[in-house]
Amino acid sequence: MFRHPFYKYSFFILLLIDLIFTAGLIFTGTSDISLDTFKATSIWFVCFYWLPVWLSAAIIFNFRNKKITNTILELAISVIILTFGMMMTDKILQLTFSEYKSIGSFVVFGGLTWAIPIYFISRFVESKKNIAIEKSAKKQAQLETLRYQLNPHFMFNSLNTISAYIHTKPDLADEVLHELADILRYSLDTAEVKNTSLTQEIDILNKYFNIEKARFGNRLTVNYDIPKKLLTHQIPPLILQPIVENAIKHNAKQTQLLINIKVEKHDELLKIMISDNGTGFNKTVLAQGYGQGVGMKNLQQRVSQLNQGKMILNNNKGAQVSLEMAI
Repeated sequence: MFRHPFYKYSFFILLLIDLIFTAGLIFTGTSDISLDTFKATSIWFVCFYWLPVWLSAAIIFNFRNKKITNTILELAISVIILTFGMMMTDKILQLTFSEYKSIGSFVVFGGLTWAIPIYFISRFVESKKNIAIEKSAKKQAQLETLRYQLNPHFMFNSLNTISAYIHTKPDLADEVLHELADILRYSLDTAEVKNTSLTQEIDILNKYFNIEKARFGNRLTVNYDIPKKLLTHQIPPLILQPIVENAIKHNAKQTQLLINIKVEKHDELLKIMISDNGTGFNKTVLAQGYGQGVGMKNLQQRVSQLNQGKMILNNNKGAQVSLEMAI
């Protein structure tokens, strides 16, 4: 608890106030430079400033950690602690210095003077902390939701393929079932993983192609142009599959569908280009910046969260999607 920045900064601020106050007394002639002066101001600093402020803030933060929030209670605690600190300061100074005059008439006023600022400072610090935590949790939840929204059409088509071949081509049905199980297992295994290697992503993409080839046969062809030295680079999991799925979905009637996957490195940027020889994107899709369907829209949002992440859609003898991200 006492590692909180509030305590570190409050210590230096209060110490600075005390030093300025002491210097003011000396320079105005109210007090002389002596050991007694420094003793008095030290007692004042510890009993009136430091301990009450820290103790009241610690109790308030402890209440917050236990989800107890009561404005009146927090203010009352601060006033009581700080007032007690001022009374203790008064008594110690009376016992230490015979010429010291009581300041009892200012006790309650002094307690309120310190309690109110400390209360609002603690509220401000805690609210900023909570806002940051909530924003981080919300962002993480959004990314997790976007990542695991596997297209139900893909699942439906895969199960239909298995059903169609389970009696006529049981070996093929069994192969498709295993590939589907591997994809689902991969999505679960990467649930808590921010990045995975390009090799693993290509491997899972090949399993997806094997399932689709069971439906389309030789009508579907895939070409890779990936330098071996780039295969170890890290990318977010399941970031390529939605693009390929979108290409197959919108070109299912194509006599011969060719999909090219190319990976390049430009300085500190990794660029992945997936293109096809299909009908390409329409003007609306190009203007939006993401393909049709939930999968591509989710992908665009995921990529935008990456460091220097960018997704670009073009038409070049078919549709072309380029992903860019910092390495």
